[in-house]
Amino acid sequence: MRKITIYQKGSSNVEILDDSDMNIDEYCQELSRLFQMTNVSILKTSHSTFIGRPSQLTGIVVEDEQSEQQLEISPEPEDTESTVEEPAEEIQEDIITDID
Repeated sequence: MRKITIYQKGSSNVEILDDSDMNIDEYCQELSRLFQMTNVSILKTSHSTFIGRPSQLTGIVVEDEQSEQQLEISPEPEDTESTVEEPAEEIQEDIITDID
């Protein structure tokens, strides 16, 4: 799954999802055609459709959601119950009680 973020002048960003299995380089090449259109750009994905003016588009970011999820996965925290603590070393003290 890919997340496409479209940046526009004077408007909020638009995020669209797509299930395309096209190579990311080819996919970006196809999206770059949105900037070449004259009046209206139409981007239809497996989840939604975006219609906008090319003159108002400032940029497009394409992210592969699968690789992003892999980066967000953190290792499981260590199980603190299974760790064995070593006994603290005893300090021997001599106490003097009688002074002659």
